Amino acid sequence: MQGKCCTDFKTVTNSNSDYKSCLHPSELLVLVVDSNIDNLELTSRLISYYGFQVMTATNSQTALEIFQEYQPAMVLVELMLPDVDGLDFGRCVRASANSAPIIALTSLPSHLFYEQTLRAGFNGYIEKPFEFETLEHVLTRCLNLPPSLS
Repeated sequence: MQGKCCTDFKTVTNSNSDYKSCLHPSELLVLVVDSNIDNLELTSRLISYYGFQVMTATNSQTALEIFQEYQPAMVLVELMLPDVDGLDFGRCVRASANSAPIIALTSLPSHLFYEQTLRAGFNGYIEKPFEFETLEHVLTRCLNLPPSLS
């Protein structure tokens, strides 16, 4: 992990996304951050299939800009990113006092990184490769939606 400070980036605005938890999935925006284009496309298509709006980014800088402008209801982020790692991205979001769920969606083993993600303010951890049902469960649980999206 690179450990670059989020103060090197634009300030992420504060937002209270509690009102979003009662909306229909089609009204919720999920930000997916992954530098691997194939993984990014697969994950975003799956989330779209479940009825969510999706925005994507391949690095932390772009993700922070999207986060600041669009205030997504949830973020799924790979921990290994080319500019600032996913842990520091999560810390930046939490430093803004934003409570949107942040989920690590990563190929890094959970037994090594799970505790670090919790300390950085993440709400969950999904290890790649993952079962589609696992992603669906995390989306519904973190966004307080009915159990079945499909």
